[in-house]
This record gives sequence, C-alpha cells and structure tokens, in this order.
Amino acid sequence: MGLLAAIKEIFSFFFRQGIRSKKARIFFLLSMVPVLILLLVKIIELTNADSQLSAEEIFSKILLVIYVQVLIPVLALFFSTMIVNEEVDNKTLVYLTSAPIPKPAIILGKFAAYILLSAIIVNAGLFLCFIIVSIDQPGNLANVKTFLSFLGVGTLALISYSAFFTMASTWIKKVIALGLLFIFGWESVVQYFPGVTQKFTFMHYIKSLLPYTQENVQFLTFRLEPSGTLEALSILILISVISLAAAGIIFTRKEYILSDSA
Repeated sequence: MGLLAAIKEIFSFFFRQGIRSKKARIFFLLSMVPVLILLLVKIIELTNADSQLSAEEIFSKILLVIYVQVLIPVLALFFSTMIVNEEVDNKTLVYLTSAPIPKPAIILGKFAAYILLSAIIVNAGLFLCFIIVSIDQPGNLANVKTFLSFLGVGTLALISYSAFFTMASTWIKKVIALGLLFIFGWESVVQYFPGVTQKFTFMHYIKSLLPYTQENVQFLTFRLEPSGTLEALSILILISVISLAAAGIIFTRKEYILSDSA
C-alpha cells in the first residue's frame, strides 16, 4: 500500500475511533465551560443595563486566555501522545507495524485524525463564544474577520504543539508529565520575559498572530514584543514540519519494547 493510501486508511480508522472516545467527550465538555461562563455574562449584560460586565471584554481578557494558553496546548499534548504511547501501552503497536504499510503513514495518519478531532473540539467552543458575543451585533463584518483569525491561529497552534509533542512521544515514553511542565512552566513563564527570550516559546509566535489590541487583551499580551506575521507563520510551520519529519524517522528506526514500563 502506498504512503498516501495508508495515511488515508489510518486517518479514517482513528478519527472514527477518537470521536467516540471518552477522552474526546471530556475535552469537549471542558471546551464548553468558557461558553457557559460567557453565556451567563451575556445574559446579565442584556438584562441589566447598569451591569459592569461585558461579554466581549470577559472573552478577550479571560476566556481567550483559557483557550490559547491552556486548552489548546493541553489538548495537543494528550492527543499527540496517544499516537505512539497508547499503542505501546495497549500492546497493539505490533499489529500496526506488522501491517504492509509504511511506518511514517501511522504517524501522519493518526496525527491528521487527532488534529481534526482537536480542531473540532476547540473551534466548536470558539464558534459558540463568537455567537454569544455577537448576538446583539448582527452583520458586524469586523467581528467575523476577527473570529476567522482566531480559528486560523488556534488551528495552527494545535498543529504546532501536536507536532512537537508527537516527536517527543516517539522517543520518550512518559511524556505527559514533561509536557505539562513545559506548558505550565516554560511556556507560561518565559513568554513574559522581555527581549529575545520570548522567541524560545511557541506562545510568543501564536500571540504574535492573534488579532489583538493592548487595551482589550492586556493579560494575554503582557510584555509581548510581537514578531512579524510572516516570521511567526514561518517559525510555527517550520517547527511543525521538522517535528513531524523527526517523529517519522524515529518511529521508523526505533524498536519499541511493549513490556517496558520505564
């Protein structure tokens, strides 16, 4: 079987399996938490003329932070580590690798399946947030453009983090703990350092692409010295391509011991 045909088969099987999984349902419910919060704020805003709460401000200052800095990287970590480690833990890797398909197709097919699944989970929440924020502003094209920008940046962030964690999971078995430390340690701290240090995080380039103003997303952009759009796009795409290529090479050459718990 050729590479593209194998990727298609792997993608189809694992997407159907993933969309019915307990983990997908849990993350979908988590992505709805900001939606419920925003809905409550919007109801208060519409029913109380003196309310100091603004759904748009709550979304940009708090809920967007939850999506960009928490939900997206954590979702990417947990789904990408399933690509190899789940097969090793369940002792099903031998069935995949003994099939007459190129080994890189396993990585690329499962990666594509989990990216689509993750994008559906995240973008469904963002879409509902957009509807709630814009429900009393019909026909506002500026809001539509901003929403589409958030979807694009969020999807690129998912791809970048997922590719990186996929590579890590091909040569480190217990990568979840290290990944969480990376997300809530390195990514959450270094991004606020001034100067070039910011550029050693994914979050710097992701934030550089967000349609923001210092007034409405101060926490999200605190100390941000953004890179140019072309630079940010190039860096994130380059990291994704290199990470996936490295993951395919490592997976092809490495011998996985299914009984190894180290």
